[in-house]
Amino acid sequence: MKNNISISDQHRLTHGIHYDEHEFFYEYLLISPSYQKAHQLMTGHAVPVDVIKNIFEWDSVLKTYTLCGDVYSMTFLKWWDSIGRGVFYTQLDDGTYTPNGSLILLKNKINVLTLIKGFVLVNFKSNHEIPEEKRVENWRLAVDCSIPSKWTDQLKANSKKTLENLEARTALGFLVSKKLKEALYIAENAARGQYPSNKPIKSGLTFNYEQINRIGLVMAELFLQELRERNKKGLGLHFTAAVKKFRRKQTKQKKSV
Repeated sequence: MKNNISISDQHRLTHGIHYDEHEFFYEYLLISPSYQKAHQLMTGHAVPVDVIKNIFEWDSVLKTYTLCGDVYSMTFLKWWDSIGRGVFYTQLDDGTYTPNGSLILLKNKINVLTLIKGFVLVNFKSNHEIPEEKRVENWRLAVDCSIPSKWTDQLKANSKKTLENLEARTALGFLVSKKLKEALYIAENAARGQYPSNKPIKSGLTFNYEQINRIGLVMAELFLQELRERNKKGLGLHFTAAVKKFRRKQTKQKKSV
């Protein structure tokens, strides 16, 4: 084990424990339209040839799917134990691990909170729009998701449109549009094994919010099953450090309203 890494990193590599970034790689594969098409094809379902021809770097998506497999049939912890650890880590003869697997986390300025906010925003949009079958304005999504901005303090999710809040609504609308586009870039780059990366990419596809909503319902049921299993073993809920921080911040903001 190298001596120039932190104690927490040593602990993770000794036991093969994931980082928050690993969990959100899995989460972004769930919402990636390219990865969804790869899953559809690899599980024997028809995908129109003209659709595949228009997907940028399709071979790279299939390569990632070959490595990461079906993320839609299991929770993250089960995916990590069965697939993910072997994708991102290499086990040494002494049983410890090195972070030098088939995929390696990119080093850049994208932090975990950026990853979680993008993922949450996409899922909020699918959860709000699909069941109600109507478009939810971007500024309302910004308020619901507690997107950091001076403008969110001026609005509530149930605020009515007025001339006084027009500037705030417009600014938040542009901000959410930008965040959704960034989330698409992260998801589509992840599907090509480049993660985390918000490098602009025209994959030929956009978010399928109806599909994301269906996936979310399945994952919620799988999570409940896992929760029941963990409770039987005396274990609690599993949340990444970033999720815990995000949830604390949301709770604090709701109390101050």
